[in-house]
Amino acid sequence: MTYANTKKTGAALVAALLLSIAPAALHAQAGAAGAGGAAGAANGGTGAPGNAGTTGNGTATGTTGTAASGATGGTAAGTTGNNGAAAPGATGANGTNGAGGTTGTSGVNGTTGTGTGGALSNGAAPGGSVPQTGNPAPVRYNVAQTVADALKSSADVQTATRNIEIDRRRADEAAAQGRPNVNARGQATRYDQATRISIGGSPPIEVLPSHTELLQLNLVDQLDIAGQIRAASDQYRLQSLADQFLLQQVSNARILRGRTIYFNLLRAQHQVQVARASLQNAQQQQKDALSLYRAGTGQRIDLLRANTQVAQAQQQLIQAQNNAGVAQSSFNDLVGRPLATPIVVEDVPGVTVGQPVTNTGAVGAPSPEATFTPYTVAPGEVGGIDLNRSLDTAFASRPEILADQVNVRVAETGITLARAGLEPTLTVDAAGDYFPTTSFQNPRQRTAEVTGTLTIPLYDAGATRDRVQEARLRRENAQTTLESQRSDVALDVRQAYLNLVTAANQIDAANTALEQAVAARQLAEIRYRGGVGLFLEVTDAQAALVQAENSQVNAVYDYLVARAQFQNAIGRPQTQ
Repeated sequence: MTYANTKKTGAALVAALLLSIAPAALHAQAGAAGAGGAAGAANGGTGAPGNAGTTGNGTATGTTGTAASGATGGTAAGTTGNNGAAAPGATGANGTNGAGGTTGTSGVNGTTGTGTGGALSNGAAPGGSVPQTGNPAPVRYNVAQTVADALKSSADVQTATRNIEIDRRRADEAAAQGRPNVNARGQATRYDQATRISIGGSPPIEVLPSHTELLQLNLVDQLDIAGQIRAASDQYRLQSLADQFLLQQVSNARILRGRTIYFNLLRAQHQVQVARASLQNAQQQQKDALSLYRAGTGQRIDLLRANTQVAQAQQQLIQAQNNAGVAQSSFNDLVGRPLATPIVVEDVPGVTVGQPVTNTGAVGAPSPEATFTPYTVAPGEVGGIDLNRSLDTAFASRPEILADQVNVRVAETGITLARAGLEPTLTVDAAGDYFPTTSFQNPRQRTAEVTGTLTIPLYDAGATRDRVQEARLRRENAQTTLESQRSDVALDVRQAYLNLVTAANQIDAANTALEQAVAARQLAEIRYRGGVGLFLEVTDAQAALVQAENSQVNAVYDYLVARAQFQNAIGRPQTQ
């Protein structure tokens, strides 16, 4: 192998030497931040697929192979090895961002090789925490920002806001009926000839010229003697008030939806971590089973079970990653961003994430799960809730009830408006006229007049009576809706309270179960390595651990969602 006319760093030379011992293609790729080469592929037996590298930190299982990283941050696939020691890949110096490790295939006699990716250039941080130039930076969100953007992007909130303004305009329009209206009118008429008359043989007198003109300024005012105009304006203003409560109802629902989607995204992300840790634990079990099998103290059935467990863990990871992707898309849709926008959400403290359970050599020794401070419900946060007081708060605060109360008043105003058909009306009309061409009929150029018109309906064939009866039925319907809404709110509050209490109790149980599952998993692994336990104990303990981790994650976010639902049920949603 020659290196003439080729510039290489020291790390690249080491990688090249490793390549001469164990041939493999070096793939220099730009993209995700480089941290980890691929592991060796096995040539013994049919193995389950290795773990795919993610964002430059991929590992795969195979036979004992040698992994090396590319000179420019790329990754080197492991060679096909037989019982060789796994060696770390060399570190590429100042290369471009390395791609994630390729996927190896786990063989019966393979161990895991791990490579180290090249150093990041352009000031990028290890692990891909800083994206490359041209890629969108992750958008950071907390609960308050999520709620604010969710309200801003809501079409329902925008529609409810416009409906309030529409009702205000209608109220002003109705009130304008009781204000004076001023009109200007111009009129010109041309006749075929002038009109003349003669009386008793006297000379003809022109009484109507061949053309007439009129300029008029008119003021009309309808006096609200029966209160109909005022009632119509009040009805629209009440409807505007009801729409304000509807806006509050829509906003509260949007706040609840925003907080729920926020917590569900965190839940999905933690479940990905649990699934990834489960896969790493399964791969470690596979390695232990292989070592014991080689030493003659293990059974082939245990190795086959380990391979199956790795494959199942991979399936669970794929499903968890899909769920996280769906949750992120839902979040982006909520806040009005492109669905593929990378998002970083601020977590709540005390939620454990999946970690590989390492063998410490002693049962009960500290483990990754045992070192965190679990999420707990503050004393009095749930126990201090007075259900009866919460019901009173809901009746006084829920916008649905407040809107229905206003709708009852709107319906009562409708009865007054329905009587308009039999109510008298009074109109005052004042006008000033100007006749450019005077005549016998209009001898004065300027005239002024005031006219008052009083109209008293006598009979309308029963139409008004039917309208009044219809309005009364509408009022009864509004009252029934109000009573039904109060019952629904009471049920909603009670259910939300019971769900909150249950969710709070489940957190303590989930924390205890997780602690016990970690200890059981460690004990099963120690017993198996010592030759006194069955591999079935390890797989059962691992399955119980994964379930306990997911249960702990679900318990915390179930409680946070239940708390948000209770706050919404009493009409006091929180935006923090």
